[in-house]
Amino acid sequence: MADDDDPVVQEIDVFLSKSLSENLYLLQYPVRTCNLPYDDVEHLSTKVKTEQKKVEMELAMNTESSNYADSKGEQIALNVDGSNDGREAKVYTSDRMDKQVLRSTPQTSCTKRYAVGLLKDGEMHMTPLSAIVQMKPAFEYLDKADVREKNKMAALADAESSQDEAEDDAKPVTVKFARPENDITKARRLASYKYLNSHREKERWIPVQYHNKYTDRSASERLSLIASKNDDISEFHLQGRDYLHTLVPGEKSEENARPEMPSNVLSLSHLRTLPLPDQIKSLLINVKVIRFNQLLSLLDPGTDVVAVLRSLQHYALLVQGCWIVKSEILYPKDACSPESGVSSEYLCRGRDFIMWKFTHSRYVIRKDISSVIKLPAEDVKVLLEQMSSVKANKGWEFLFEYDTEFCDKYNEIVERQKMLWDARYQTLSKVFKIPKDADKKAKGAESTLITQATSDKPKRKKSSSSRKRTSSGHSMSDVSDMETDTRHNSESDTTETANNCEPMEITENNHVTTNSNSPIKIKDTKCDNGLTNDKQLTLELISFVRDLLNTKKVFTISELRKRFDIKLSECSPGHVLFSGVTEQTLTDTIITSGGIQLNNKWPPKSKSEVIFAQVRAGDIFDEMRPHLLDLFNSSFRVKISTVKSHLQENIEDEITETTCKKLLKDYCVSRGGFWYLKETLPTES
Repeated sequence: MADDDDPVVQEIDVFLSKSLSENLYLLQYPVRTCNLPYDDVEHLSTKVKTEQKKVEMELAMNTESSNYADSKGEQIALNVDGSNDGREAKVYTSDRMDKQVLRSTPQTSCTKRYAVGLLKDGEMHMTPLSAIVQMKPAFEYLDKADVREKNKMAALADAESSQDEAEDDAKPVTVKFARPENDITKARRLASYKYLNSHREKERWIPVQYHNKYTDRSASERLSLIASKNDDISEFHLQGRDYLHTLVPGEKSEENARPEMPSNVLSLSHLRTLPLPDQIKSLLINVKVIRFNQLLSLLDPGTDVVAVLRSLQHYALLVQGCWIVKSEILYPKDACSPESGVSSEYLCRGRDFIMWKFTHSRYVIRKDISSVIKLPAEDVKVLLEQMSSVKANKGWEFLFEYDTEFCDKYNEIVERQKMLWDARYQTLSKVFKIPKDADKKAKGAESTLITQATSDKPKRKKSSSSRKRTSSGHSMSDVSDMETDTRHNSESDTTETANNCEPMEITENNHVTTNSNSPIKIKDTKCDNGLTNDKQLTLELISFVRDLLNTKKVFTISELRKRFDIKLSECSPGHVLFSGVTEQTLTDTIITSGGIQLNNKWPPKSKSEVIFAQVRAGDIFDEMRPHLLDLFNSSFRVKISTVKSHLQENIEDEITETTCKKLLKDYCVSRGGFWYLKETLPTES
């Protein structure tokens, strides 16, 4: 339809009022027609449960109405109260059913999309709803009548049995004593349905006073639906076209519809529809740790830096010049660990201790951490992976280099953060009983760390460290943290000029992910989706290579060519992968994505060729894989006892035979008591 045929009739300004947003309920009455409201009915009492958003009303019944059945009302009252002699309070004081109870049931759990609108003076004022409930009659009086009848029958049965019953013989009684409850057992108990249900029942009803719509109090409260002129207006970060697309999204055909994003992907287009504090909070929860200049690159170019810093200090803490999301944001109250069920209180304390250790040290040892915070091993590993990566023979290294640029530029914020850490340390020292001199040693180590970072700044290369998420949602240290072999120094030198790139991806649909890549030199050529050709190609190659490494672990160059040809056949014409990808490019991508080219021995009668293997995946075997693959440099087969002893010599942790077998099954096949590297056995064997 042309614009001339569909003119704009009226433009209305829309205002958002939040005065009643926390307490505004929409009550629906599905068993009552709209022409028979409860406004004129006497409300005897009203009460609410604010946490569960429950409402209960006690309404009087018109017993004088011609539609009221007196005999039925008296019978119900008799069944409920019985022939009450005054020892118990009556439910119905008039000896007939003279009241009813309406109790709420939740209509929907997602109320954020609903609001109440009030049109006044050509302005639309919207107030978000806190809850939507349906008020339905409760029939508890029927249950009371049944209970009374059952109690009466039970009393008669007891009276008859007590007359005929002889004295029972003595019977042995087994006495059981409850075991002391540890943290894990307590966490599981607190997460059980029985406990949650009892907790809900413990919430007390809050009596409130009912005012119908004709009272002055109701008229006064309705004024709160109008936005005040003094209300803060959130900064808007969407361009006009993006805002229109958000209001009226275009239709997508089934063949062009994309699958839903994984849990570790954050849409930039959706992110920029949020207020600035919510944007920063979402980014921090997604990435866990981030540099300041990296954060600015993900926000709108015109964003106020002062506002960013203000929100950052609310949601994150400064560690080595980088920002780490606060533990209480990541693990809110009443939450628990998905790994072990430990409550958020213990997780927050343990995570804060790890963060405090990183404020004055580049490396921490997991054994030392576990001995202090007393959390299950899987929880300690998850907490460490959020902000560090494993380094052979050194422990867990903080993800990013010390950001001296930020610390030099914002001295006041750094000093304020030090004061916050001093306050947190006082709490941690009491909980974990840290020695008194630990604080002095920590401050001395922090000064040394700052001095070293400042002196090494001109000559040290920046390492692009980031994290990767598994399918379960747990973060893993990224492959770009590993130290590559010396024979790849020539390749790493070519990327030295791009060391200032930050380890954060933007996918082809403007999505932020927590997977990072090695620094990439970017050209100015742009694709339709806004990415440069070089970067889009690199992203596609890294995605292809990582999938191959995660599924195959060990593969030959011929297998690589075969898989890449299959990948090309699945791509549409004109795809960036058709721009010409050489074997050397694929090899370089494998090395930067956590793989390595092996220099292994080959069994007799086997045709040797170039072979690759995954050495880093962000799990517990990262430290073991290089040592296992080193054994095949001198022999084409190994025994499990040799592997175990070799790993034990190079790794501090105790290595079990089960661990060795699990690692060997990923990379080797067993023949006659020996383990051969996959892809190396001849076909006739």
